[in-house]
Amino acid sequence: MSERDDELLGEEGSNTILDQLDSLDERVGSPSMTRAGLAHLGVVVLVLAGLAALPYASTDLRRWQPWVEGEGVPIVRMFQGDGTTEAGMALATGGAVTRGSDEAVVATLGEAVAANLAADDEAAPAPDVEPVAPDEAPPAVRIDPSELEGLVRELEDPGGRAMRPFYEALLRTGQREAGAITRVAHYGDSSIAGDGITVTMRRLLQRRFGDAGHGFVLIARGTMPYHHQDIRHSAEGPWDLDQLVRAGRRDHVYGYGGVLYRAGGGTTARFGTDDRGPVGGSVSRFELWYRQQPRGGRVDLRVDDGEREVVSTRGETTEDAWHTVSVPDGPHRIELRTIGGGESQLYGMVLEREGPGVVYDSLGMVGARARRMLGLDPEHFRAQHGHRQTNLIVLAFGGNDADDVGRTPEQFEDDFRQIIRLARRARPEAGCLLMAPLDQARRDDRGNIVTMDQVPVIVAAERRAAAAEGCAFFDTYEAMGGDGAMRRWFRSNPRLAFGDFRHATPAGYRVVGNMLYRAILKGFSDYLTQS
Repeated sequence: MSERDDELLGEEGSNTILDQLDSLDERVGSPSMTRAGLAHLGVVVLVLAGLAALPYASTDLRRWQPWVEGEGVPIVRMFQGDGTTEAGMALATGGAVTRGSDEAVVATLGEAVAANLAADDEAAPAPDVEPVAPDEAPPAVRIDPSELEGLVRELEDPGGRAMRPFYEALLRTGQREAGAITRVAHYGDSSIAGDGITVTMRRLLQRRFGDAGHGFVLIARGTMPYHHQDIRHSAEGPWDLDQLVRAGRRDHVYGYGGVLYRAGGGTTARFGTDDRGPVGGSVSRFELWYRQQPRGGRVDLRVDDGEREVVSTRGETTEDAWHTVSVPDGPHRIELRTIGGGESQLYGMVLEREGPGVVYDSLGMVGARARRMLGLDPEHFRAQHGHRQTNLIVLAFGGNDADDVGRTPEQFEDDFRQIIRLARRARPEAGCLLMAPLDQARRDDRGNIVTMDQVPVIVAAERRAAAAEGCAFFDTYEAMGGDGAMRRWFRSNPRLAFGDFRHATPAGYRVVGNMLYRAILKGFSDYLTQS
């Protein structure tokens, strides 16, 4: 320490410092010093105001604007909640409405959904449902109120007329009539192709009413991210695909699932039961769906390790055809191999049991817009559903349509009215259900996750189309929470939406499936009460 430091710390040094501070205090309190300080402060305020105003000089700088029209008051909005709709939160809160910040909403949603998913995982496998003897009285079918707990949103179906054919079939299944199988065909885009919503529906309905088999499966994945759960499925070889979403066929024939597979020889496909899940562990018949034609090839089929059976797809006429292989009810697998002699044109394979029970066909087409369905030949589509004896056709489109910013509400409504007519003409005996898309979002130029403008337009168009054509409607968008739902689902724990803001995670799709299941069960309960 220097001698100068010692002096400063001494009495004399201390008095010198205090005298200087007193002098500074006097100057600060003087009028001249106050005016100078205010002048400096004014300059600072003007500079900050100029910087805040600068982003408004160009729309390219909008992201940096402190405030834009439609937002809350800056700073104040930090202390205000981001409310969510009653429909979007009912499943998570058991009917109570939660309003508050995104973080609070997400926390509540995450805990409830986690508990819901855990309950699903712990559920027992579907019991074997035996048909009642002809001389026995059928069991009474009723829906206990506890089964509807967590109901988010009901189907829009005045009087239950659009769903009545399905409810009638489900009642026969519930009464355990011999061979009473209720079949659902669920069409849609990639949200259906991944079997997330549909596997949840399949499991819940089959646990409740009986497992009648996995249902229809496409021959191979091809170039698509196509996947089914509760089944073992694989394929090898150079399959050529004619896909409805890409059109191209002059005859507009694409089969029940929207894809026609072609091969000369050397390709294989395998289908089998899967004992790892709660359903799908047994099968009593395999059914190959194919296109018969004059130059058709041959297909080799083998069940388990048994004898091979050769099926010829050649015929004098060109038409749809089917081949059934019956097996004792239980776990089985079947291998399909094309062996040449011409081109084999195949649609898919069905795995079923004798029933009673439910079969839920997942028929997703990646990238499909609603109007793609209009590329199907109506008579061909009618023949496919006539053979399948469908009891309910679900149409779940609109997610990809949200990219069509140039289309008007009237054009969207016309699209959906036409595909409803296509479905109703294909199977007049079936129920009809139009399902709205999930919320679709994007990042705006300020980095916020916002609902795409066309989504509410499409949902409103679907609602009008369903009412006009006599089809039931399920508002998935509002059930999720409406405007901004995808942002909240993306921030939830567990995460319910992916970062593309267009698709749900597996957990999210299970939530949507649960919401749809309860809506359908509520409609069925109302039907039972009114019958």
